[in-house]
Amino acid sequence: MRKRETGFTLVELITVIILVSIVSVTLFSRVGNIKSVNLQASRDDLIAALFFAQQAAMARSNIQVIVTNNSVSVTENGTPIIVHSKGYPLNFASGVTATPKTFIYDKLGRTTASTITLSSTGGISASVSVEASGYAH
Repeated sequence: MRKRETGFTLVELITVIILVSIVSVTLFSRVGNIKSVNLQASRDDLIAALFFAQQAAMARSNIQVIVTNNSVSVTENGTPIIVHSKGYPLNFASGVTATPKTFIYDKLGRTTASTITLSSTGGISASVSVEASGYAH
């Protein structure tokens, strides 16, 4: 008597390859463009620095936010602030640049109203608005 061979048939292998292909295309299309991810991460870092500066200004004096082409820094009397062993300046993600601006906060957390534009290679951009009240969005 002959032993029965076990294994996958050609139809089963092709079906699995097609299903894996469909799943991978669906997942990778939902991940998005890496350039837009870098831009969003840099925008979030900038807004976090602006919120931190507003809160720090209500507890301290001479708080500034300095936005350069590729970084953001929160300073007190010209010295970068260190929070939980991490300090400023904070560099933006690779390929992201910003319009340089400086914000000076008063004891009520207010500053001058302005807009900062972040640009990424590939032509996409995002803007962050800072209200006179110090609120950033």
